[in-house]
Amino acid sequence: MKKLAAAAAVCAAGLVLRLCARLLDGFSDYYAVTMNAFWVNTLGRLSGLFPFSLAEMLIYFLAALFIFRIVCLLVKAAGKKPGVKKHFLDGLFTILLLAAIVFFLFEANEDVYFYRTTFAERYGYGTGSYSTAELEQVCTYLMKEANKSAGSVERDPNGIMKDFAGVGERVRKAMMNLGKTYPELSGWYPEAKGLMASFAMSRTGMAGIYSAYTIEANYNRDMPEYNIAFTMSHELSHLKGVLPENEANFIAYLNCMESSDSDIRYSGVLTGWIYCGNELLKRDRTAWEGIASQMKTDINADLNYNTEFWNSYKGTVQEAAQNFNDSYLKGEGQDEGVLSYDRVVDLIVSYEMQKMPTV
Repeated sequence: MKKLAAAAAVCAAGLVLRLCARLLDGFSDYYAVTMNAFWVNTLGRLSGLFPFSLAEMLIYFLAALFIFRIVCLLVKAAGKKPGVKKHFLDGLFTILLLAAIVFFLFEANEDVYFYRTTFAERYGYGTGSYSTAELEQVCTYLMKEANKSAGSVERDPNGIMKDFAGVGERVRKAMMNLGKTYPELSGWYPEAKGLMASFAMSRTGMAGIYSAYTIEANYNRDMPEYNIAFTMSHELSHLKGVLPENEANFIAYLNCMESSDSDIRYSGVLTGWIYCGNELLKRDRTAWEGIASQMKTDINADLNYNTEFWNSYKGTVQEAAQNFNDSYLKGEGQDEGVLSYDRVVDLIVSYEMQKMPTV
């Protein structure tokens, strides 16, 4: 009964957080200021001690523990040994307690942040509208920057970008440096971790995932290399309570573009080009073709490989995962669901146009 009481108390605490975030104006902003650093510097630093994804290992461990408890229960029942009911109830209460802890950690480290003042609002990025001419101007800038960076990255015999040493640590330090410009991103960061089950991530079309239960940024280590630094930055931004996907993409873009490391910058500028270029393609195909035709061959090799990689995993599993993510995001108030990732274009255009000299 102690486990049941503990589960009820933990679940109640999670419900209080959920209700406060939704019903009390300013609560999520206050919570982010007062509690984010606590979670990052305790649970985050603890999980950061492990060179592997603690969240991934916990999933395997809990699955094995569940199977073990079921087998023990069946053996006891088959042998008509006493205490089967007690053993069953104990296992059930353990599951309820674990479920309550998972629910609380989700509320404390993810759900509550969906209701805070957005990063874009706080720093004045994004207007909700921009002209095609402005988009074309930014796309031209990104094309030129991509061409500059493309020659600085190492490539395999097929012309595809190769792995750069220590990129995780360098991205982590870059995020800490970005925090000097944007205070809400300041403080300590763990290093993002590649998942052992990256094949499964590829099957679902996932590049990365943030674990609210262990304060970890995880990424798909099998995907094309130019995606990795950007994805690491995206997932690390979630750790600081930036949950809207377009804003996490924007912070990833900022982090990569501010880096002096050619591979990290290439990851950001090329991903930024893809998002902005896709939008320009929808609006003005001729303008897009004119800019895209100026891309270096090395860049097209990376883009083509990326398309081939993700297309090879298309199917019902990827579609189901995308539908689940879409429903989850809409349930958290992001009405555009998975389309919200693409809304980073507004932020990029707004940011870059502020930097460009007026004529």
